[in-house]
Amino acid sequence: MKKYLLIIAGWLVCLALSAQAPQEGRQQRGEGRRFTAEEFAKRSTEWMTEELELTTGQVAPVDSINLLFAQAQQILFQSADGDREKLRESMTVLNREKEKALSDVLTAEQLERYRKKTAEMTGRRRQR
Repeated sequence: MKKYLLIIAGWLVCLALSAQAPQEGRQQRGEGRRFTAEEFAKRSTEWMTEELELTTGQVAPVDSINLLFAQAQQILFQSADGDREKLRESMTVLNREKEKALSDVLTAEQLERYRKKTAEMTGRRRQR
């Protein structure tokens, strides 16, 4: 797990260095509805605790993983600069890395439920 966290931390540093600040005054889609990385991670952990029936020993590591990936996701959104294809590709890689990190914490059954639930949510998002 430490190996994954180090890889992700290095990736985050690279992304942060290449991120461009959003243009001042530019209207961003969904402005006003955005969560901070910490809020998003907390909501994700709450959702996973309920949906995957996490044990008390799993909650803290899952929360750490969620926070790390929420911060990476936030950087991706800021650096995409409107390039949807670049964002989609980066998010796919990020989600794979998150799943790898979670596989060290979750049971096989929990991981399978996680995959199914996230696939359902992705499908609903694409229908909108």
